[in-house]
Amino acid sequence: MSGLNFRPKANFLIFLFLFLFPFIFYLNTLCPNIYWRDASEFQGVAYLLGIAHPAGSPLYALSAKIFTFIPIGSIGFRVNLFSTFFGALVIPLTFLLLKELLEILFPFTSKKLSLISGAIAVSFYAVSNSLWDIAKQAEVYTFQNCFIVLIAFFLLRGFRRRKESYFYLASFFLGLSFGAHIIMLLYLPAFFLFLLIFFRRAFSWYQLGLILIFLILGASIYLYLPVRSSVNPYWDWGNPENFHNFITHITDKKDAKYHTYFSWGKFIQGLKNYGRYYWEDFGFFGLILGVIGLPLFFKRNSRLFLVLGFFFYSQWFFFIRYWRSSSAFIATFLFFTLSLGVGIFFIFNKVIGLQKIKKWLVPIGLTGFILLIGSQVFSLGVYHWKNNDRSDYWLPYEFFKHIYDQIEFKGVLITTNYQFGASYLQQCEKYRPDVTLLFLSEILAPQFFHEVTQERYPLIKVPKVSPGQKAKLGETIINANIQNQAFYWDPTARAKFYKLVEANLVPVGFLFSITPSPSKLTAEVMNNHHQKIEADLKSIQKENLWIPDEEERLWFASIFCNQAEFFTRKNEKKLGIKYHHWALNFMPENYTILNALGADYAGIGNFKRAEFYLKKALQLAPAETTILKNLGQLYLDNKNYPQAIYYYQKYLSYDSKNPQVYYNLAFCYTKINKMKEAQEALQKIIQLDPQSELAKKIKGKLLFQNK
Repeated sequence: MSGLNFRPKANFLIFLFLFLFPFIFYLNTLCPNIYWRDASEFQGVAYLLGIAHPAGSPLYALSAKIFTFIPIGSIGFRVNLFSTFFGALVIPLTFLLLKELLEILFPFTSKKLSLISGAIAVSFYAVSNSLWDIAKQAEVYTFQNCFIVLIAFFLLRGFRRRKESYFYLASFFLGLSFGAHIIMLLYLPAFFLFLLIFFRRAFSWYQLGLILIFLILGASIYLYLPVRSSVNPYWDWGNPENFHNFITHITDKKDAKYHTYFSWGKFIQGLKNYGRYYWEDFGFFGLILGVIGLPLFFKRNSRLFLVLGFFFYSQWFFFIRYWRSSSAFIATFLFFTLSLGVGIFFIFNKVIGLQKIKKWLVPIGLTGFILLIGSQVFSLGVYHWKNNDRSDYWLPYEFFKHIYDQIEFKGVLITTNYQFGASYLQQCEKYRPDVTLLFLSEILAPQFFHEVTQERYPLIKVPKVSPGQKAKLGETIINANIQNQAFYWDPTARAKFYKLVEANLVPVGFLFSITPSPSKLTAEVMNNHHQKIEADLKSIQKENLWIPDEEERLWFASIFCNQAEFFTRKNEKKLGIKYHHWALNFMPENYTILNALGADYAGIGNFKRAEFYLKKALQLAPAETTILKNLGQLYLDNKNYPQAIYYYQKYLSYDSKNPQVYYNLAFCYTKINKMKEAQEALQKIIQLDPQSELAKKIKGKLLFQNK
């Protein structure tokens, strides 16, 4: 150890190596073009300097735009490269942060040892699945997490060196990070708590004012939204060029329900997934070393442990309620990486301490320990390389190109699910500019998206409608154009969307055709549709492209679930079951699909199949209330009242504010002659909502008069 020389030049070389080490890996697994869902939106937004979905991510758009000038590969590849660059940059930045932390926790021990411990610890996370997964595609998360680490670094550097200038830097970068992802607002409490606990006496009102000024200066990046929106770019989500639209967009009123959404089922399932991510990212030895480091970190400086932990876990609860992927939790894995570094530092110290017993034990112990760690990092790297290699993954590109190839010249595609990928292909690669992509959300919810205007859709007629007729805008547009242009519809499960054209839809593979007059689902139509889907799958899922990609499976499963919903709404329940089974082929362990299948079978009176799928769904998500409610209804319909009561009670243990469940429960109690329990359930309905029709019905003693 004493022979190593860690001068500033050597520190830079370590930093450079820790950047290049993951960058080369990520680069060799990078997706060459578009990817599923939001990735293709971000690629288009970066290239055209547009405005992304709420809250707009203006700094991401401006920064990723720089990468579109790199003369390598497609536009999609270049924006993917942006994620790769910052995914790799997270690692050396975390190294600097960990080096700072170790020097705070162990101020009188070897700095060489802290450098080696930090480098090994971050190497573990460099080959993690959660980071690698988002470094291969266009997303905001690698960029965002660079800010998280950098802000924490400035806080620790200011703490260790007692210099206020670092806090001004931390404040500026925190404000700037809002432009990467607005969720960074959740880091404000932890940021100010850090200052309150460690620098309350050192800061005057003047200094606090400076911190706020730097914070606002960084956040001013959001001025990009109204400025850019004023020139009407193609991607102009929310049209935030005036104050009302700006506030609506950055506060994401479109998805306001998710801000406070909570489901015990999804929360518990999220916790299970979250625990699995640690094993997936760090492996056995990484977990052991991290678990060793956690109490040591706490013991050395409990206040710093708690405040820094609070900082890195700032967005954890917001996402654990419903988020299904590991991308939203990377900051927490970075905190665990810090503890992993502490654990490695501790083990190194213990091994070096063996020289007091036998000097020859030290080189043997160090060599064995490094080999053990190296083998774990190597095995994780090999496994996650295979899991994330998308270097030849053209299937999303093939899919959207295939969609375009099904559309007649100057056709119109009314789209929701296909919007991002189809828009990227048209706007960035100039494929099928003759096709009009009419974004359905702009018709149904222009207050959250954009007004449908002739300027935005120059290839079709956009009739003017009075304010009172805006609800019929979609119908008016279709009627004005359908005689001269072919109209298509991408499958969407939202019932309110279907009302626009439901009677006129003819399913044809991955697209629905819109006919000028109402049409029927004949056996011939359905047989052609089924054959078309099979042919479409074969044409785009070429042997060398087919990868067990989770996003891909989710994509196709959602399409078939949407088609199942369409057929169920058309009272073709057996067809709905068929397409839910197709969805299940892609996601066999998805409790949402299993629950839908159970409800489908209950709808056609197949009790055994309904029970089978609902119970299988419940095994995967024991606290999911929709499954419990469906099981309760299933047993109620089949007059198995004790079992219905069991599942309704289980439902109420997670959600005690559903009047309809109390109503059903009271009915079941009445049927088995438990009148006291029935009355208690009825009283609960009155307490919950005394003015509801159900409560009035109970008060009027009309509850079971028809039973």
